[in-house]
Amino acid sequence: MVRLSVGYPIDLHTHSLRSDGALTPDDLVRRAAARGVRVQALSDHDTLAGVGEAMRAGAELGLRIIPSTELNTESEWGDAHVLGYFIDPADAALEERLRWLRENRGRRVELMVAKLNELGYAITLDRVLEIAQGGALGRPHLAQALLEKGYVRSYDEAFRTIIAKEGPAYVSRVGLTPLEAVELVRTHGGVPSLAHPGTVERLEELIPKLVAVGLAGIECFYAEHSPSWTAHCLALARAHDLVPTGGSDFHGRSEHGADLGAVFVPPETIELLEARRARSQGLP
Repeated sequence: MVRLSVGYPIDLHTHSLRSDGALTPDDLVRRAAARGVRVQALSDHDTLAGVGEAMRAGAELGLRIIPSTELNTESEWGDAHVLGYFIDPADAALEERLRWLRENRGRRVELMVAKLNELGYAITLDRVLEIAQGGALGRPHLAQALLEKGYVRSYDEAFRTIIAKEGPAYVSRVGLTPLEAVELVRTHGGVPSLAHPGTVERLEELIPKLVAVGLAGIECFYAEHSPSWTAHCLALARAHDLVPTGGSDFHGRSEHGADLGAVFVPPETIELLEARRARSQGLP
C-alpha cells in the first residue's frame, strides 16, 4: 500500500462514489488507511449503499468503519445538514425513506438539466448519470458535466455561479427539514450531529429546536472553520450538552472539504458518541 502523508486517526465525515465523492468505498477506505485514519465514518448523502464494501476494506486494513449518512435538508435554515452515526444498513424501513430522498434528488437533477438546456448549456441527463455511476444524484455531478463541457473553469465555479442557490439553474430540494432529519436518525437508532454549522442560517436559533428533538452532536472541527468559529461551536456544544464532532468532508473533487484525516478530532469523541447511542437505546 502506498503511504501518503499521515493525518489524524479519526475522520467522521467522508463521501464515496455512492453519493458525490470521487472514489469507490473500497478505494476511499484504502486512502484513509494510508493517511493514518483508524476510525472513519462513511457518510454518503441519503444512502448507506457503500457501507458494506467500506466495512470489508476496513476489516482487512484494521480500520473501523462507522455506518453513517449525511441527510441534506431544505428549509429556511440554509444548508443545515444532519450526520447520522451508527445507522444500521440492514434497516429496511430506513432504506425506504432514504430511497424516497434519492428519488427526489433524481427528479431535482432532471429539472436542473432542463433549466441548463433552456439557458443554452448543452448538458445531457445521460452524461450526468454516467458521472454519478449509480450514486445518489446531486449538484456535484452537474458541476462535473459543466466542467467537462468547458462552461466553467473549475468545479467550484459551477457552485458559485450557474448552479448556486441564487443561480439561474438552481432548483430547490424536496426533502426533510432539519428537525425531521434529526428525528429520522433518532427513530432508527442513530446518533444525529449537525454538519458544518457554518452553512446554517440563524444557527443559535435553530440549535435549541434540534436539541429538543434529539440532536446529540455538532461538527465543531471542520477544515473551513476559523479558530474563532471553532471556539464558538465548542461553546455552543457546551451550552447545549452536545458532543463536538468533526471530519474532513472529503469528496476527492474540487476544493471542497479537506484530505482524509486532515482535521483533528478529539479521541474521546467516539466514546462520547457511543454513550449517546447507548443512552438513546436505554442501555446501561
